[in-house]
Amino acid sequence: MKRLALLMGAFWLISQVISLAQSAIPVLGWQTHFSYTHVKQVVVGSEAIFVATEQAIFSIDREELSLTKLNKLTGLSDVGIGAIGLLSDEKTLVIGYKNGNIDLVGPSSVRNINTVKNFQTTLSKKYHSIKAHNGNIYLAGDLGIIVYNLSRNEISEAYQNLGQNGSPLAIYDLHFDNDSIYAATADGLLSASLDNGTNRQDFNNWKRALTGIGFETIAETNDGLFAGSETDLFQKTSAGWQFTENFPSTIVRLEGTNEELWITTHDRVYQLNGSQLTQSVAVSASSGRVNYSAQNPPFIWLATSQKGLLRAIPSQSDFEQFMPAGPMGDTLHNGQFNQGKIAFNSSSFNNWVSGQGFIGEFDVETNLWANYSFIWNNEPIQNIVDVERIGETSYVVSFEHGLLEWTGVNDVSQPGTSAQAPQPNAQNEYRATAVTSDNNGLLWLTLHDRSPSLFSFNPSTNTWQSYTPPHDLARYAIDVFVGPTGLKWLTIDPDFGGGIVVYDDESGRSRHLNLNGGQGGLPSNEITSIHSDNDLFVWVTTSQGMAFFTNPGAVLNNQSLTASIPIYQNRLLLRNEYITDMVVDPANRKWFATRSNGLWLFSESGDELIYHFTINNSPLPSNHIVSLALAPQTGELFIATPLGMVSFRSDATLGTDRHEDVVAYPNPVKPGFEGSVVIEGLVNNAFLKITDVSGKLVKNLQANGSTAIWDVRDVNGTRVKTGVYLVFSTNELGTETYVTKIVVI
Repeated sequence: MKRLALLMGAFWLISQVISLAQSAIPVLGWQTHFSYTHVKQVVVGSEAIFVATEQAIFSIDREELSLTKLNKLTGLSDVGIGAIGLLSDEKTLVIGYKNGNIDLVGPSSVRNINTVKNFQTTLSKKYHSIKAHNGNIYLAGDLGIIVYNLSRNEISEAYQNLGQNGSPLAIYDLHFDNDSIYAATADGLLSASLDNGTNRQDFNNWKRALTGIGFETIAETNDGLFAGSETDLFQKTSAGWQFTENFPSTIVRLEGTNEELWITTHDRVYQLNGSQLTQSVAVSASSGRVNYSAQNPPFIWLATSQKGLLRAIPSQSDFEQFMPAGPMGDTLHNGQFNQGKIAFNSSSFNNWVSGQGFIGEFDVETNLWANYSFIWNNEPIQNIVDVERIGETSYVVSFEHGLLEWTGVNDVSQPGTSAQAPQPNAQNEYRATAVTSDNNGLLWLTLHDRSPSLFSFNPSTNTWQSYTPPHDLARYAIDVFVGPTGLKWLTIDPDFGGGIVVYDDESGRSRHLNLNGGQGGLPSNEITSIHSDNDLFVWVTTSQGMAFFTNPGAVLNNQSLTASIPIYQNRLLLRNEYITDMVVDPANRKWFATRSNGLWLFSESGDELIYHFTINNSPLPSNHIVSLALAPQTGELFIATPLGMVSFRSDATLGTDRHEDVVAYPNPVKPGFEGSVVIEGLVNNAFLKITDVSGKLVKNLQANGSTAIWDVRDVNGTRVKTGVYLVFSTNELGTETYVTKIVVI
């Protein structure tokens, strides 16, 4: 049997990693789960090191080396980092976002500047470099140079269209020398006088050098100005700009001191002292590319593309790794919960993510991430499209390599040896698309554009069985769902007809459900997910809304069949909305993820809206939701977007048939508290009566699973008075009861 080597990237377990564990969140609270492996920039402040990834920022205390995350939960106004910089106080962080937004983050406050963000233009507003000079902040980016005057708290100037003949020109870096400003641009080097009489908004007042060559970084030492273009280093001499050195890889950062120029390339850091060039730091290929560096004697900080932030001592080979715990990447797919862990994978069918594939697992009990990636024949496996866990064994699906069994030891293998096992095609690909398990402990695997296209694997006997559903479209299955009665619901590639092929592997019958009335009546043939709720209804989400089947076992009865669609506010629920995923919570409520309109929670039947979260009213980093996964014991919903993942702890948790460790908080309720009291540990879907000590009814509630929420108001919506309130909880039959009290001050 061919064996595979496993690379385990559980970053919080690596001996030299200093990482930040996630903390538990309260009911109706949020937390972020961004990736911190790809660092793009680092700046050194007087008290902290500030580190920017594509979507997030964290800081490192220079004395304690403790880590703190900065995001929308802590007061930032946006996501998607373009560049960061520091004011002259070396404490205030300036964040320039890709959409033109700007935040000034001080020790105790955040000031937002949204002028550029709101500016109407078709050009990119991304920032590439931020520098402070003489009371101004200079932000270089795709629009040009934005100047923010700190004393007047306003944008005072904008140097746009600085290209030849006044064309748009991207600015990548800035440097100030005496009374001049220098700019590294996509078309050579620019300079202009900072004299008050110079109109720098006129492109004619900028001097040009080395036009036709793109520059990304510029710095100065006692030996003069230096600029980097791809692998070439240039120096300004009395004769003008001259080529001086070529390096084996791209120059990404120049930093000058009085005596030395520090030159950072994608894999090394060099020191140039006069004419003496020496290699200071070399980074291994496993760290990916070096994107940036910053001096902090005796250390140097390196921003890498795969290992987060590294701290090194020049001329030494040891590195320390710093980053908060999180997944290996920000783009995550196919979230699912199993045995206390939330798992996501790095790709899905039609959504390949470049680079090495991985599985990210979040342990709900410990609040920590572990990441796993795999090697096949000394090559990294890229397209991991699904994962399923049975007992202590995980099964990973690679599009190219099929189903892989991982038992938690340092290797994985292709399971099963029977003649019915899937075989690679002529291109040595399995074209595997999805895996799921049924109540009998069997795994079900789909292959795309193959025949047979459906396989089952029995882990207890290590044997395979192949199936060829009679409907032709079953050949193009991209996902599989095992329904409440055991029928296999195969999602069909929309490029080959779409819809759903429902298949009975025992009788061999199948049926194609589509948008035609009587043949399913689906809102669209582009199916995005299939789920079963607590009533055993089967819900189908599509690119044009959702529908559900109340009797999924009768789908193959050869009768006219049209799905039901909930009605909300006198129209079809989320009609024409591209729904990417859904989950059902313990209270049988439905969460719907959309491609452009955020996240929705509706009541059990879909006729009541409970929450609608977007980037405007929540910490969501994007209104495009890719995938959802719910931890039912805690009610925490994990929400994956193209810009990273966050989680929200809802008020619905998985209940039991008994009251267990009932707790109400906050208790006592102090004056000025404007939130709600959370009551946890209740019997499943408990009925609650809240009374005052005289027995007068204050409020009736019903728990969502084991959790109930009281807004500290009575049946009339009036906030209750100071006093002691009794909470009587019972199950539906009245056979399981509990009494607790809440004190309102």
